[in-house]
Amino acid sequence: MKNEKGIATWVVILIIALIVVGAIYFSYFAKPMATVMMQGADQATPAIEKAQKASEAVGKVNSATEDVAKKLKEDAEK
Repeated sequence: MKNEKGIATWVVILIIALIVVGAIYFSYFAKPMATVMMQGADQATPAIEKAQKASEAVGKVNSATEDVAKKLKEDAEK
């Protein structure tokens, strides 16, 4: 039984050590990682806006095409 308690103690110590190392790691690297990610988002914003405008234009063209197709179909039925 004494050996089992020793193993459990080492497991608890290992878990605590991992938590401490993880906290130090994330506190040290969290800000640089967030900065890199946000700069990438800032650089991508103009391209995203252009893509949204292009998507809106395509949507307008599609709706206009559908309207013309409906009118042609109505004219053909008359």
